[in-house]
Amino acid sequence: MKKIMLLVLSLAFMSVILLGCESKDSTIINLDKETTEQESTKQEPSEQESTEQQPEDNEILILDGEIKKVSISKSKGNSATVFDDDFSIGVLRSVFSSAVKENGIVNMANPEFYVDIVYENEDKQSFHLWLGGLFEESTLMKTDDTHTIYILPEESTNKIIDLME
Repeated sequence: MKKIMLLVLSLAFMSVILLGCESKDSTIINLDKETTEQESTKQEPSEQESTEQQPEDNEILILDGEIKKVSISKSKGNSATVFDDDFSIGVLRSVFSSAVKENGIVNMANPEFYVDIVYENEDKQSFHLWLGGLFEESTLMKTDDTHTIYILPEESTNKIIDLME
């Protein structure tokens, strides 16, 4: 009886510790059924790499028009860095056009940066940005569609970091 009680208490204690250590700012992605099935069938590494590199099923981010200026701020209401010169706008246009939609439903932590794009027709589009480090991917999310993320490749992350320095 003591052994069973000790076992139950040990399991309860371990569960409490594991749940207590869970990060509240973690990213959760619920993949669609097709992707989950692909992962559950064991493929050779070369097959996995080839399917990961094919963005046919994914959509690219489409901007709403010709960009007039882009502002990036650390937090809402904070002073923003505004990019309105042709070179910066060209770089940022290529960065945004390289973003690929990630399938599934997401639950993201608070964003690191807020991005506002103002178009020539004065329309405005806002994004949340989680900027990776050098040679890391970054994540972009439209503020009006918080259930979809777009992945920016390493090269795009490097371009943003270079612009912001």
